[in-house]
Amino acid sequence: MPPAVELYAENIALKAELAQRDALIEWLKKQMFGGGKSEKLDPAQLQIKLSDQQKLAAADQGTERISYERRRSSQEKRPLRAEIFAKLPVSATIVIEPAEVQAAPEQYERIGEERSFEVDVVPPKLFKREFVRPKYRTKGNRDLAPVVAPARVRPVEGGFASAGLLAWVLYAKYVEHQPLFRLEKASLRWGAQLSRQSMAEWVRIAAMWLEPLYQCMR
Repeated sequence: MPPAVELYAENIALKAELAQRDALIEWLKKQMFGGGKSEKLDPAQLQIKLSDQQKLAAADQGTERISYERRRSSQEKRPLRAEIFAKLPVSATIVIEPAEVQAAPEQYERIGEERSFEVDVVPPKLFKREFVRPKYRTKGNRDLAPVVAPARVRPVEGGFASAGLLAWVLYAKYVEHQPLFRLEKASLRWGAQLSRQSMAEWVRIAAMWLEPLYQCMR
């Protein structure tokens, strides 16, 4: 049989545990049924109540709270529209005269002006560049072969694609990530259809032309 002192200490501990459980039950009743609360009971709060406060404090002794300060970044000032489009070329300048001045220009003198602008875009559009090579023959001896200037060297030998068209196809494919079949469909809106087979060959030829630059950069 354990001594009376141990029995007494155990009795005190059981009473304290019972009081703690009674307090927990009262708290649960208030959370679930009292005070007109509509939200559900948070399981995290229940877990905290079930654990001993002393054990929770002892567990917190092994942790360290670290705080830091972060400087709030000031909002960047948005550039003005005039600054964004300052380097765009001006294709046309349209002067809008007041109706009163148009009716009687002799009664007015110009003292200043107000300028504004709008930004427009020119969509892709296919066009032809023709090369004319006149043929000549010698007047004194017509038996000689005619004289004609040699044809210009093109990126695609025997083809119709210019260097600009090849550059555009490469840009659309590798920068804008547009597949060739989509470019084939879009070319109809540019004025004439470009076949994807031709564009695939252009990509191969352009890669061959650009290989020396690649080797130099490498």
